[in-house]
Amino acid sequence: MIRILTAEALKLRRSLVLLVAATPPVMVYLLGVLVVASGEGPDEWLMLTMSGAAVWAFFLMPMSAIGLTALMAQLEHGPSTWTHTLGLPVPRWQIFLAKAVVALLLMALVSLAVAFASWAAPMTGMLLSGSVEIQGQFDIERAWNLYSRILMSGLLVIAIQWTLAMRFRSFAVPVSAGIGGTFVAVAATSADKGIYFPWLMPVNVLASDPERAEFVIRTGLIGGVLVFAAAIVWLSRKDWR
Repeated sequence: MIRILTAEALKLRRSLVLLVAATPPVMVYLLGVLVVASGEGPDEWLMLTMSGAAVWAFFLMPMSAIGLTALMAQLEHGPSTWTHTLGLPVPRWQIFLAKAVVALLLMALVSLAVAFASWAAPMTGMLLSGSVEIQGQFDIERAWNLYSRILMSGLLVIAIQWTLAMRFRSFAVPVSAGIGGTFVAVAATSADKGIYFPWLMPVNVLASDPERAEFVIRTGLIGGVLVFAAAIVWLSRKDWR
């Protein structure tokens, strides 16, 4: 498994995956700098942390899952190397498991980078403005807890996007599904049944009702593990000729 994981990681070096992974934290950083430097943003660290997490959970995380999983799958679909990759002297399920693990590690790293950007942006904004002051202190433990919970609740979305990207050769299928899911999430943000919709689970982590937050974390995490497991078994048994 270590060799397979290393091989999967090496495939990313000359792809657009790393560029896509860097986009969300850069966007959060630039937006945060502009908001704080203008003096029109929240003046408390807690509100700034929550605002950054909301942007990540509601929009950037689903979009990142679309881009990263689709591009990773195209590394095999594009040059039609599935026959070679699955012909290696290792069980097929290990290859797909390695691809899933790499996708999850990338999403975790992007999440960590976005959390760091949510701290760095206000700091830079205060330096540029010179007159803006933010009340309180940045709570790194709260930020870590918040972004970790969002990632766990988003595991189901990541699993769905990964499965579609690996299964379908066309780039359009996973991208269309992801954009459609995000659009429905925007339209159904305040719906009572929104906690059952995968694309709305991450943002519901920020709900004022702790039971609602715990439900989406538990459902997203368990659902994601089940979808990943089922997809790995299914894909490993598929005829890829």
